[in-house]
Amino acid sequence: MSLGVVEAGSAEPFSGDRRTLTRVPADVEPAELAQLLDFAERPHAQNWSLRAALVRYAQPQPQRVNDVLDLVRRIQGALGTHAATLQRDGTKVWDALERDAPTEDLAPLVELLDATREIDQLGDALAAWAVDTSRQRPDDMVDAVILDVGARLERLGVPVEERVPSRRARR
Repeated sequence: MSLGVVEAGSAEPFSGDRRTLTRVPADVEPAELAQLLDFAERPHAQNWSLRAALVRYAQPQPQRVNDVLDLVRRIQGALGTHAATLQRDGTKVWDALERDAPTEDLAPLVELLDATREIDQLGDALAAWAVDTSRQRPDDMVDAVILDVGARLERLGVPVEERVPSRRARR
């Protein structure tokens, strides 16, 4: 099975521990699609990325953060398998996502990108909270996104990443 990560680089696979990771190319067009593909690292409120905001949110909510990160990894893995399509047909894919009218061949990718957009919107809320932690935590939104995106990924057949125990845990 080939899993991927969204990051700059070629579409060439590179080896990981027990799997092959495929990178989504950095030169995806249009710019809005490229920005969405960078959903975990792109800056939100006051330059807080989703991952950075999750670090702050993890202090009071470690299980929720773990659940969101599982979804992020699953999405990134699934997006990596679509690297060639994203690079070749980015504008067509973006138009289908924006119009909510994908062709049959693009429907699974558009559904995946719509789930990605939902996680990206969660990143906006978490970054806003991370900037001002006196605000109410977005627990309800986090729970709703975990349930909705998790169900969508299941329908799409996106595999759950198996975790390899750390060396410390194996002792």
